[in-house]
Amino acid sequence: MKKITQLLMLTGLSAVAAKAQFIEQVNYIGALETDPVKDWTTGWTNFNPQATSYAAITDDTTLNAITTGSGGIKNITGTRTLNATAVYGLKGLIVVRNGGTLIIPAGTLIRAEADVNATPKNYASIVVERGGKIQINGTKTSPVVITSNKASGARTRGDWGGIVISGRARNNQGLDVQVEGFNNVTADPNLAKFGGTDDNDNSGSITYLRMEFGGLAFEPNKEINGLTLGSVGKGTTLHHIQVSFINDDGFEWFGGNVNAKHLISYRITDDDFDTDFGWGGAVQFGIAVRDTTQYDLTYNAPSGASTSETFESDNDAAGSGKTPYTRGVFSNMTVVGPVQIGSTYSALGTVTKAAFRRGARIRRNSRLSIINSVFMGYRNFLMYDGDSTFRASGARDSVWNENMLFRNNLIVNSTAAAAAGSSNTGLVEVATANASFLNRFDGWVRNAATQNKINTVAYTAKTVLEDPQNATAPNFRPVTGSPALSGSNFTYSRLAEFGVFNGLNTIETVSGVNLYPNPAQDNINLEFASTQSFDASARIVDLTGKTVMSLGNLRVNGGLNTLSANISNMNKGIYLMVVEGSKGRISQRFIVK
Repeated sequence: MKKITQLLMLTGLSAVAAKAQFIEQVNYIGALETDPVKDWTTGWTNFNPQATSYAAITDDTTLNAITTGSGGIKNITGTRTLNATAVYGLKGLIVVRNGGTLIIPAGTLIRAEADVNATPKNYASIVVERGGKIQINGTKTSPVVITSNKASGARTRGDWGGIVISGRARNNQGLDVQVEGFNNVTADPNLAKFGGTDDNDNSGSITYLRMEFGGLAFEPNKEINGLTLGSVGKGTTLHHIQVSFINDDGFEWFGGNVNAKHLISYRITDDDFDTDFGWGGAVQFGIAVRDTTQYDLTYNAPSGASTSETFESDNDAAGSGKTPYTRGVFSNMTVVGPVQIGSTYSALGTVTKAAFRRGARIRRNSRLSIINSVFMGYRNFLMYDGDSTFRASGARDSVWNENMLFRNNLIVNSTAAAAAGSSNTGLVEVATANASFLNRFDGWVRNAATQNKINTVAYTAKTVLEDPQNATAPNFRPVTGSPALSGSNFTYSRLAEFGVFNGLNTIETVSGVNLYPNPAQDNINLEFASTQSFDASARIVDLTGKTVMSLGNLRVNGGLNTLSANISNMNKGIYLMVVEGSKGRISQRFIVK
């Protein structure tokens, strides 16, 4: 056991972190780091499902609500567990009722087939009602897959519906809000109603799931999303979910406060991440890729037109002040727009220019925050739409509050985006009614207080990511020297609400970490156990990443290790203790008082 001078721990965030511990503090911006071993997209994703040869259906009964249900609906009221050795056909609405549970084990393949012209109508979707649960238990090596039943080459968006989960958490619209399109399901017009008062509500868990070619239109312009979450509570677990070639939004939250990690929205038509009705959760680590051939077909409709954004957020359709506000947080997202790397917006076709608009459109009194994320290849990058949004963000009055953040993001290609006009600068966009705020808004996003990094490298191959627009095998890891590899910031109070933990388990052999006292004034001590011995180095850095004290090299021994530091000469403030070794990296915040 070796002692060195050192320090660590959480700031005033420690009390919150002890409750939640959801946000993982990493040292990079965007969804991934360079190490291929730590690439969470490997092993379970599929970026070319059109060419995949899937096994034929062997069980056309269990999930078939057309031939074995009533009116196109089949209810699950007890516990129904599928068998991963079967290939299931999904037809009609499989409804998990209050008290029911649908368990889908790792490796299960479901092939879905919809037909709204049939009698009864075949919506080919899974609906989890309030009080019901779904357990999708995929793993990295054996994901659960729900895809089209059509042959390779013939699959298309809208071949089936999607998954809809209704919960009992709060929203800002009421206790019985219904997902669009379900009111006209004649066999049960009360399906898919959500709302309640239990923010801890648990609708089950979804891990390592792929959904492909969904987004069926229940009625004209009423498509279902890949994953629809209505008032889903934070007792629900969501991570490692990929939706691809969906005919509407990839993920949509209607109220609730469920958190999620490791989400992928790939080449869908409308919005990748759509938030409404008071959603207050967090998403960390996500990827979205736009495709110039996949866009919302209503982009030029005379009424009800919908352009395709990566983020779209409303408090509600009226932009009201109903609470809870839509104020969720996205951190560590990597989002790639339709402009090809090395090209410009002006090179896009006329339809593509009209169909794709912004990286993020925050409107109608939303308070959505986007932090530590990478944006590249868009027409415009950020639109605040409406006076209430400007006021909430502080952009109207050049205030940098923490109600609503667009902070610490890397933005590449604004100089290759749309030409500046009366309502856009190529970087930001406003509605015509807010045109007088355009330049002020642009300056607000660029101001050093927001920490946004804008056009720090050229929009050319391998300046930021390895190969994010590869049509069949994209690589979203940062290249060596990428500006995404440093400069992350996890000190924002909005993140603290979800609990920030400092990656202590990134060293796989370490456990039983104990840091004390914190805040500290004279000395601070770190104790931890390790199952193996390894060499490491330690240092103290400030929040800009500058080393303020080198603590030298040390040998971590198998068993208990103690590191101590005299910090009596350090200035008051927040610092990080970093320990790096062959097994990984520990990073921990602390306060000097």
